[in-house]
This record gives sequence, structure tokens and C-alpha cells, in this order.
Amino acid sequence: MQITFERGDPQRPKGHALLYFQSWTDQSAVFATYLIVPPIAVEITKYIPPMFAGQFQQMGLGAGGISVFPYPPIPERVESHALLQRLAKAREDDLITGGAVDASSPERLLQAASEAAAQYFQQFSTHMESIPSEAAPEALLEEETGSVEVNEILYGLMGDRDRLAELAKLSGQLRYAISGNDPNLLKETVAEARRLAKFLPEKYRVDQVIQAAQHPGTKGDRLTQLYLDRAYKLADEDYQAVKQIEDEIHKEEVA
Repeated sequence: MQITFERGDPQRPKGHALLYFQSWTDQSAVFATYLIVPPIAVEITKYIPPMFAGQFQQMGLGAGGISVFPYPPIPERVESHALLQRLAKAREDDLITGGAVDASSPERLLQAASEAAAQYFQQFSTHMESIPSEAAPEALLEEETGSVEVNEILYGLMGDRDRLAELAKLSGQLRYAISGNDPNLLKETVAEARRLAKFLPEKYRVDQVIQAAQHPGTKGDRLTQLYLDRAYKLADEDYQAVKQIEDEIHKEEVA
């Protein structure tokens, strides 16, 4: 198997890619997974019960850590190739194909994804080895964006409720930065909250949550909690509660 880049540069892989295969019998049937090269190796057997450790080691996920992994491990059928193109463009992912496989066999899909992931990791490793180990201060700042990129990958894999939980945590950090008069923490947390906002629909009013969390005093505490409560009720589709909370927000803002 030889992977082919449809989006991205094979000489400069990003470290995250949408990988797809077509069915041998029906090339309109597309099966996809998401490849991730973790910036920090993860020894997955540390986090699973001992009775399952042997199975993970057989899959190459034992000692030494995970160098690359497809999520899900067995590619799932997706709507269309066009959908993958839109997703890759919106998320700035590499888009690669592994060609046609026997999609009726989960074992063959698993094997094909593993082989493609290994190739992608090899190309990524070659690219990383070509980058000088010593960089100018400006370049170092650019490399720091790697952690930002990882967070965005994680946000993309989360559901809305998990993203709202992250928003609540960041809101707490903002309140702490405001009360402690910590401008550096404030700046970093606002930037992270805005990155998270890209993955939440506009209906959750994340910008208002961020603004409220920066308001000093008890009014800021109250508004932040109200906006977060509103977002959770919206996620639960409890629209009656949403209306009541919006009325409370209005009263608080005009007070």
C-alpha cells in the first residue's frame, strides 16, 4: 500500500490527517478514520486494566508509547469523499487516501489503517528530522503553537457537552486571573477560550461567556454562571429554562 496526499504536503505532514479508503466492490462507499501523531508518546497500557494489556501490546501499543494512532481504529463509513474534503479544509488537516480495500472485512480495514498510519508517521518523522534543532527566538514561538494544535485536535474530537465543560473550566481560570490581577494568565486563557469557541455553535454565545468572565466583582461571577447555565440548558434542549435564564441575564446586565 502507498498512501497518497490529496491535501497537504507529503514532505511536510501536519501530524494530523483524515485517511480514507474506498470499497473494492463499490468505490462510492468511503470509509474514513483520523490519524493523530501525538507530540508526547503515550504508553496506553498504563491506563488500562492488566487483563487487557496483552491485547494492546499485540496491536503495537505497549512499551515505548503510541507514535501514531487512527481514531477510530477501524475506519467507519462516511457520507462522501466531498464531506472529507470539506472537513479537511475547514480543520486544516492533511487528507490522504490508502486506495481500495475489502471493506466487508473489519480485519482488513484495521490492517489497512495501521499500515497507512505507519507510512504517515514515517513521513512525519522524516520531516521533523529535517527541522534544525536550534531555532531563532521567532521560530521557537512558532513551535509553541504545537500545543495549540493538539488542543484543537482534542476539541474537534469532543462532543458539545465536553466542550462546554472545558469552557466552564476556562471561565473559572478567567475569574481567577481577574481576581488575582494576573494579566498573563488572563491573556493566555482568553486566547484558549477563543480557540475552543471555534468548535462550538454560535447559539452557545461563547463570546458573551468570555466577556462576562472578564467582568470584575460579583456581577462578573453572576453573569458568567448565568451564561454557562444557559449553554448547558440549550445543550439539553430545555428551552423554557433557557428563556428564564435569558431574562435573568437581561436583568443583571441592566442593573
